[in-house]
Amino acid sequence: MRVGLNSGDPQPVSTETAKKAAAAAANRIEPESAGDDAALAQDKVTLSSLATQALARPEVRQDLVDNLRQSIDSGQYKLDPVAIADAMLNR
Repeated sequence: MRVGLNSGDPQPVSTETAKKAAAAAANRIEPESAGDDAALAQDKVTLSSLATQALARPEVRQDLVDNLRQSIDSGQYKLDPVAIADAMLNR
């Protein structure tokens, strides 16, 4: 079925219906946002605290890097190719 772009609206909206819809929209009661503002402020504080903690940590955990390097140098670090393949395929 093809609809013509210049055809009139088959169900025109009366002025009275439009006025009633506008009045109903104007009379809607909006929810209180005071509780939302308090929750948002608390979330900002929590997020700020977490960001500060994350930035305080070193970018490289040098102790773990040193332990890994020592294991590799001494020949004690062993790889399991099957476990690596499984991990790659299960992601």
